[in-house]
Amino acid sequence: MEQYPFIQTSNTDNESLITGLIFIALTTILGVIAFLQTFFEHKHYNLLREASVAIIIGILIGVITEFKVLQQVKYENSSEIFFFVLLPIIVFKEGYNLNKQHFMKNFFYVILYGIFGTIFNFIILGALTYSVTNSKTFWVPPNQNNQDDTFSNSTYAQIFYASCISSKDSAVSLSVLEFEHAPKLHSIIFGEQILNDVVVFAISKTVEKFHTEYKEDDWEWYSVFIFIGWILANLIVGLIVGVIVGSIATWITKESRFLSEQSSVVTAFTIYISYFSFCVCEAIGFCGVLAVLICGIMLSHYQTYNLPKISATSSKITIKALAYISETVIYFYIGYMVTENVIVKNSNDYDKKAQVYSFLFLQYFVFSPIARLTSMLLAHCFAIILRLKTKGPWRINKYEFFILFYSGLIKGVVAYALICEQEVGGEDYYTIIQTTSLYMVVLSTLINGGTLKYICEWAYKQMEKDSSVYYSRAQSVQSQAIRQTFIQEDLTDYKKLKHKSEKFFKGFDEKYIKPFLIYNYIERKADIIIAKKLEKNKNKYEKEQDFKMYDDSVRQQREELELHKQKRNDLTQIDFDQSDSDDEQDQPKNGKKHTPPQGELSELKLSKQSNGDYKHD
Repeated sequence: MEQYPFIQTSNTDNESLITGLIFIALTTILGVIAFLQTFFEHKHYNLLREASVAIIIGILIGVITEFKVLQQVKYENSSEIFFFVLLPIIVFKEGYNLNKQHFMKNFFYVILYGIFGTIFNFIILGALTYSVTNSKTFWVPPNQNNQDDTFSNSTYAQIFYASCISSKDSAVSLSVLEFEHAPKLHSIIFGEQILNDVVVFAISKTVEKFHTEYKEDDWEWYSVFIFIGWILANLIVGLIVGVIVGSIATWITKESRFLSEQSSVVTAFTIYISYFSFCVCEAIGFCGVLAVLICGIMLSHYQTYNLPKISATSSKITIKALAYISETVIYFYIGYMVTENVIVKNSNDYDKKAQVYSFLFLQYFVFSPIARLTSMLLAHCFAIILRLKTKGPWRINKYEFFILFYSGLIKGVVAYALICEQEVGGEDYYTIIQTTSLYMVVLSTLINGGTLKYICEWAYKQMEKDSSVYYSRAQSVQSQAIRQTFIQEDLTDYKKLKHKSEKFFKGFDEKYIKPFLIYNYIERKADIIIAKKLEKNKNKYEKEQDFKMYDDSVRQQREELELHKQKRNDLTQIDFDQSDSDDEQDQPKNGKKHTPPQGELSELKLSKQSNGDYKHD
């Protein structure tokens, strides 16, 4: 009789075991990254920001997986996970947690740098990249024997790369320039980042569509206007879809009061709506980033008043947590791909390596700074022309301009995710732009992001020398904390800043939109205003206490450090033999017998004698 073992294993069980081990390792790695990020932030290690930690851990894991034992584990690189799962929640978080008041106060500069600056950067970077296509040192010339490798594909790869790499990342910049310390720069960088993502997605989507529908022989003089029209169509359709989906979702929470009884259900419903708006816009062939952004702003501005306080708070916290996880996963994957990309794997192809690294050097050190600086100068010229009479915090001096320029060199995850999502014709072109964008994100995050804090310190020290603004005694606690963080902006003038556009939108909103989308708004209006003022005063009081605690802790640390240095200097300057002879010489002068030293000095001598370190003459 044939006996069968009690436990049988199969290939399916082995695959399940491997999958389980992979997820265990992934969750452990993400937990370690979260721990290290908070640890370095607590210790104020400026060179290592949150994104830098995830990238470095990814590089280390990539090096570890190069061992032969771990190379048997295979995985598929699915760009749809980046594009349809991770990116929408990141963009939705920016809209859902947007401070509308600060955004409207900086609306002028946000529009200039976020829209016009991004478009100028794309045009200049595309022209500079196109200028090196005839050189074999930086680019692969088209292969006429390959039908997929044509001049049209080569040009498309360059333009698509320029559109993707025009994106910037503000996570590092915002962690350095917090709003309480630098409201003007923080709001401009945050608003520029939002519009930059929207414009970059719209341009890349238009470039992709233009390449598939237009051949090289179909170009006419009016093709440029068609290109611009498609960009505007992407923006307009995304705006309309976001407003419609956000309004419908808010109206549902207004009419369905039973939905607000379960905070977890409301949070899940909000997340569903964010992905729904993105997928609807992508399904009809337009850019979904603006749709999910506008949807987040609509839900934050109106839906919050239809929910209990605990439901609104839990929704914001959950969305922030999901966006943080998505950003961490993307940055970790970018770091991991440093050792897993095609250029590193094909170690024998030295010609392609030389082309990629030379192209990367040219992009990082020459083209990207030139494009960023020129685009900002052009946008700043519009600001100077249109805002000549502007005073107060609207003025951007040369040091603030340099901070905006330097922070704009940090490339974000959007650049790499877009290139991974799109298959560019010609394998050589795709290898060059994918590897270049990967290393651009890594280098700019590690180098520019790590040194941004020191750039801000230098800039604000120079501003402090040139500044003629004096703080009153009533603001002494706040001003000291501001100086210690090297920020010197006039918060009072900033808070008083008002714009006609903001007043018009607020009046229209209060009269028509809020009564339609907010439950029982007319009767609850007074209570809502009082609750907002109480929350604002509470936050203001908490910030003042944080400033005071920060000021006291810095002063205490400084005093303890100076006392420790003084004690160490006193101990290192003591000569025991000389001190004994000095005591003997001092006896005739004083006329009294000098007592031997007591306290720390005598204890130190006794310890040295017992250890054999102190030698008698």
